[in-house]
Amino acid sequence: MKPPLFHKGVHPLKAKAWVLGIEKLFEVFPCLETQKVQLATFTLEDEARRWWMLVRDDNKGIDWAQFLALFYEKYFLQCVHDRKVSEFEGLKQDNMIVAEYETKFTELARFAPHMVDTDYKKARKFENGLRNDILERVDVLKLPTYVDVLD
Repeated sequence: MKPPLFHKGVHPLKAKAWVLGIEKLFEVFPCLETQKVQLATFTLEDEARRWWMLVRDDNKGIDWAQFLALFYEKYFLQCVHDRKVSEFEGLKQDNMIVAEYETKFTELARFAPHMVDTDYKKARKFENGLRNDILERVDVLKLPTYVDVLD
């Protein structure tokens, strides 16, 4: 198994993708919060490695959440995050097929977990973004779960 590498913050979404890849490893290799930081920083390369070398002495013994705060502050600007949240808030199916809409929905939902933190909220958010012709058919069914609405 090869851990994802992170070189630099050319594109903020690459930073987010790197974090998701590292957290996927944590699912297979459970470790303490401080060990997560060690594993993650081991995969930093080039400019990102130099950044960590500069800040690590002031951040010895930090846990994963604290590391993420530092990392996102450096590589995932709040304005980019806010833009993705806004994009999710306004997401509509429009001319996409349902599968494309679902892919976009899933991609953007990770930026606004508070909007989809229950199955009910996720189902309603997805449903409300559907095109009117599809929404009319789905709405009358009063489907309780996200999977039901998606089906």
